[in-house]
Amino acid sequence: MRTLWAEVMLGWRRATRGPLLGATLAALALCLFLIPGRHDEGLVLTGYGTGLAWAILLVSALWCGGTAYALDRERHRLTLSLTKPLRRWTLWWGRFLGTLAPFAAAIALLGVCLAFRPLPAGRDVVAPILPDLDDAAAQELATLRAQGRAPKGIVSDRRLLRAIRDHLRTRYCELFPDQPRTYRFPAPDRQGAAAFRLSGAPFLGVRNALRLELVATCGPNTLTLTPDRLTDIGFVQPLPDGFLIPGEPVSVTLRRADDTKVASVIYRERMDVALLLPGQPAWANLAAFCLTLLLTVAMATALGTALGCAFSLPVTLFVGTVAILSATAAALSPPTTVADEIANWWTRLSAHISLLVAQPFRGLVALNPLGSLMSGIAIPPAAVARVFLTAALPWALVFSLAAPLSAVTDEEP
Repeated sequence: MRTLWAEVMLGWRRATRGPLLGATLAALALCLFLIPGRHDEGLVLTGYGTGLAWAILLVSALWCGGTAYALDRERHRLTLSLTKPLRRWTLWWGRFLGTLAPFAAAIALLGVCLAFRPLPAGRDVVAPILPDLDDAAAQELATLRAQGRAPKGIVSDRRLLRAIRDHLRTRYCELFPDQPRTYRFPAPDRQGAAAFRLSGAPFLGVRNALRLELVATCGPNTLTLTPDRLTDIGFVQPLPDGFLIPGEPVSVTLRRADDTKVASVIYRERMDVALLLPGQPAWANLAAFCLTLLLTVAMATALGTALGCAFSLPVTLFVGTVAILSATAAALSPPTTVADEIANWWTRLSAHISLLVAQPFRGLVALNPLGSLMSGIAIPPAAVARVFLTAALPWALVFSLAAPLSAVTDEEP
């Protein structure tokens, strides 16, 4: 344990000795306080500045992690370290934790700075109760076969059902003036402020000509609301305090109060309609965001530390940056449909490669911690734990086993 602590302190001193950490802190302050932005009463557009700070922390952690081994290899000090009475895993974990510690302190400082801003409380997103997709997909497939439109001998029934489910999940519907739509939501388990959300880009044409009405019902409580802030990405209509009754389901009827022909309302029922219920306080949401940020910085540090075992410092920085960009591009790429996968073997192969590269980051992209923090959506602790168990921990364990094996002894100059 003493040798591990010594390596941790060595990694800490090496990360804080150069100008990189000071430049990182200065860049964080610049992002959070001095960059002007839109739609923010403070000094900075919080989401934009925080996103820049996140990117700066990732790149800085990758570079500092690369120096943990690469500098020793270039200065022919790695053999001297390995001759000491310590194990290779102690050497790697000590350098990794010591390099990560200053960035953990920077993330804590970032959380303190964000705590002074008016962040919204995290609300739970509840989807409406709609017919089961498996049954609907089976019925749709039976209809296609009865009409002779189902492909034969090309793809299995399992993949066909998956393609139909994806189509049903992303299928758009239109809200006509004389055809209101009612959505029923599960009963809440607590009281508090709630809101109805229609997201996506539902409004086409002249948005100012639209007149929408919401009729919300929860037990004996019924009220009619008129959304007056229709934006390009939908609207969020708050429900008054005391409207929710624990144990009573909530139903919302959405209808158009106009008959104009110059505007349309088109949205996806399974993805764009939601009820926002009381979730967790703002400080808990901020803590979950900072923890998620720490996990991503830890993965970047582990990548840099592992690459530094095998390459020189310039090659480590180049390969690590390319790896982060490639993984980000693969994780943010749109999912390949079944129709694309069965088109040809190259499309099928590229889809599998993209899925393999992006697999550790799919949960992080689906969680969208920065967007959830700024829009007031709860970041569940279970989702953060899932990112830790499926991405950060395996990432660090694999590198801790493979990196010391590739750390060759230094040659005589």
